[in-house]
Formats: sequence, structure tokens, C-alpha cells
Amino acid sequence: MATIPVCVIGGVRVTSIARTLVDCGMLLPFCQALAIFDSAFALTGVTADEVRAACAAMHGDRAAIELLLTYVDPRSENGGESMLRGVTIEEGFVPPDLQRVFVNPRNGAERCRVDFSWTLPDGRIVVVEYDGMAKYVDPSMTGRRTIKAIVNQQNRREQVLMAADVSVIIRFDYDDLFNREKIVSLLTDAQVPRRFRLQQQRSRIVVT
Repeated sequence: MATIPVCVIGGVRVTSIARTLVDCGMLLPFCQALAIFDSAFALTGVTADEVRAACAAMHGDRAAIELLLTYVDPRSENGGESMLRGVTIEEGFVPPDLQRVFVNPRNGAERCRVDFSWTLPDGRIVVVEYDGMAKYVDPSMTGRRTIKAIVNQQNRREQVLMAADVSVIIRFDYDDLFNREKIVSLLTDAQVPRRFRLQQQRSRIVVT
């Protein structure tokens, strides 16, 4: 680029948010770049038009950036969720609904917001929860509760979801992000629709 857009953060000149996203999208695997895009769109207010404008002065294939702009979603609450969603998209599964709220029909005060959900053609509902291990050990997340109390709360949460007509609950953690076979197997067993598989080789996207 003849002119690289910059901004100043903490007194340091850095590339603009849009330009940084373009660099990340061109250099990183899709699921890792998606986590950065989700976060930037949620926290900075950057827009797809701004990212495309940052691409305008560049040469080469921009398919990787357009793919990321197709699937970016600022509702994702953390990088692990974004990476997991990215893996499911790369593996060809229909993108899930994010942050859907389920209400216990027996007690309207009991509500559960889930990370991902799919409503299948036959009406069954599949829910995926991404569990970071910090929720069991980090005091800022546990609220000083014991692991037993957290597990009991998790079990109650699953009871509420089942009462709200959820058919399948699948849990993944950070280690599972590097075990695609497990992710694909569990989602396939739950009959989550799968359309195609994306293979990313640098910036080139191949649909198979």
C-alpha cells in the first residue's frame, strides 16, 4: 500500500483497526481470524465497509476477507466461542443462532442463554455450550463458589433447557478446538445440517 492508515494508541502509531483486521484476515487461519473480527466488531464499532475500504488499495485475492465479513458476529462473547463457531463453519455446518434465550415453561423466572443453537427441520433443538475451564477455577468467574456448586448449577441449567424443549446439549472446551474429528462427530450425530466444507489455503478459499 502506498499509504497505510494509522491511528495512535497510548502514544504509539499503529495500523488502523480496519487495516489490522485485513492483515489478520490475510495471514491467519479462518477460525483464528474470525475471533479477532468478532471482537473488533463488538468493541470498536468498525464496519464491513471500512474493512472493504482498507482492502481497496491492496492487490491479490480478497476472498478470505469477504468470507470473514460474511460470518463475523459481534454477539460472540469470547475468542473460544468464535473459534469454535469458525471450526463448524469451516467444516460446512449451517451457522448457529447465537445467544438464544430459553425460558423454563414451569417457571418464567428461570432463563438460560446458550452460546449456539440450531433448530432442525424436524423441530428438534440442538444446543452447544462452550466451557472455558476458568469458570471452575478463576475467582472472578466463580464468585467464590465451589466446583460442586458450579456443577450443580450447570446440571440445573441443563434441566431448564430440556424443559424448554431442547433435545440435545453438547459441551466443548478449549482443548476440543484442536480436535475437529470430535466436533464433527458430535454435531453429525446430533444431525446438525452440513452443507459443504471450506478449505483455506492462505487467502484462497475452496468450497468442496
